[in-house]
Amino acid sequence: MTGFAQRNRDMSASRLAQLAAYEDSLVPAACEALRAEIARRPPPVEERASAKDPLDGVGGGWLAWYCLGLFGGSYWQIRLATSVGAGSAGMLALAIFALGIAAWNLATGISILRRARSALCMIFLQLTMRAVQATIFVVAGVAFLASSHASVEEGVVLIAVGLLIGAGCAIWFRYFEVSKSVKVTFGRNM
Repeated sequence: MTGFAQRNRDMSASRLAQLAAYEDSLVPAACEALRAEIARRPPPVEERASAKDPLDGVGGGWLAWYCLGLFGGSYWQIRLATSVGAGSAGMLALAIFALGIAAWNLATGISILRRARSALCMIFLQLTMRAVQATIFVVAGVAFLASSHASVEEGVVLIAVGLLIGAGCAIWFRYFEVSKSVKVTFGRNM
């Protein structure tokens, strides 16, 4: 192996690219060693999708549906917060929690569209908050069923809604752990 070949083999890919830009000013042996080293190396991994189009990488798949669900979920959370009223401290806390989830849904959706580094952490927190909310619904439904003066239908509805929200959280958690499009969009899975 010539000295040029050994030197090129030890260079980083970026340094090799810089050297290739000045190929015409190299001596013939160095130029030949440079071409051989470039041909020997595997092609560079393509960078993630360009940041020009915020929906590039998000559009068309389940990740896009998740974003739409976040924005629609914000509306649902605001309706929940305004409908529970402030009759007790517990209801006020539930309303504030629902408004917090609504705001976090919007922030998470925007971070997904911008493909921010923090998007997967924000998704994790969003799904965790929804799981806590599902647990609150199930516990409230069981309390309704145990109460003698409460409506049985309301208790059953709260339990069903809580279980559906919990199942949705579990499904989305799994999606963000194994999805190839999530890995391509964010460079890793949750």
